[in-house]
Amino acid sequence: MGNLSFAQEHKHEKEQETGVYEIITSSIYAYSFERDKGVIGTEIHFTYWFTHKWGAGFSYTAKFEEEETLHDIALLGGINPAPWITVNAGVNLALSSDHRDFKLGAYTESEINIRPTAWFHFGPVIGTVISEEVEGTMGFHLGFEF
Repeated sequence: MGNLSFAQEHKHEKEQETGVYEIITSSIYAYSFERDKGVIGTEIHFTYWFTHKWGAGFSYTAKFEEEETLHDIALLGGINPAPWITVNAGVNLALSSDHRDFKLGAYTESEINIRPTAWFHFGPVIGTVISEEVEGTMGFHLGFEF
């Protein structure tokens, strides 16, 4: 039985070496420490995993404020230090709107991945965006790999 387990693990790593696409959708709560205000939002990540450890992609975030919806785009690098955790970091572009100027910032995020199947995972997410303001986020994600 031990050889079968090793063979399956080795096969999984070989499949991952050819690359895996991942789409994640998250419901989030974003809190601005400077404005002392929180809003709900949603995030969508698209990542290409070059290996089972290293990936790159982008994220789109919509935050639903009372007067308008704010839009952010982030260019990300990702690492899976363990099968159950993902860490993303990159450049965040807070797009300008009627009530906000364009802001360039740093994006970091960690996901805990509960994997009932090889192609689906879910769990909590926590992160931050640091620019002229500091914003903390937390939420819940659903991830699909293909």
